[in-house]
Amino acid sequence: MMTDQNSALAQALQSAIGEKSARQQQIMIIELLYQRYPVMKQFKPLMIGVHKELEKALPQFGANHVHRSIAAHCRKVRYLKSVARGGKRFDLNGKPAGDVTAEEKAAAAKFVQNIEDRKKPQTAATAEEVAVEQLVLSATSEVIAEPAK
Repeated sequence: MMTDQNSALAQALQSAIGEKSARQQQIMIIELLYQRYPVMKQFKPLMIGVHKELEKALPQFGANHVHRSIAAHCRKVRYLKSVARGGKRFDLNGKPAGDVTAEEKAAAAKFVQNIEDRKKPQTAATAEEVAVEQLVLSATSEVIAEPAK
């Protein structure tokens, strides 16, 4: 009886998920992961192969959805900075499960740097646009403020 209920619930959930966009599905799964697994919400480095555990723990979502969601979590800057600091990796229960290697630390640090470098030109362009706009406004103000002769 209980497995019938679980099966029906899983089917209903799968149907509801299927009606959402891929991005909405991913957000929904990540929110569930953060509720169930505090280690993920804390952005601690996760053990290698954690996606396999999550696929078993969340069969109602399907391996592809779980894999995409965990990949999105692991690409977040906050997670990458945590890996770049090094230290222990953790399983879903928050228990140590290996260490972050020097190569993983370096790769995460490089990835974070690339993300930050991509943001810098946009910020500079925005600052430049603001400066130009201020010049135009001040020039316009001067023209308007001059009395007609």
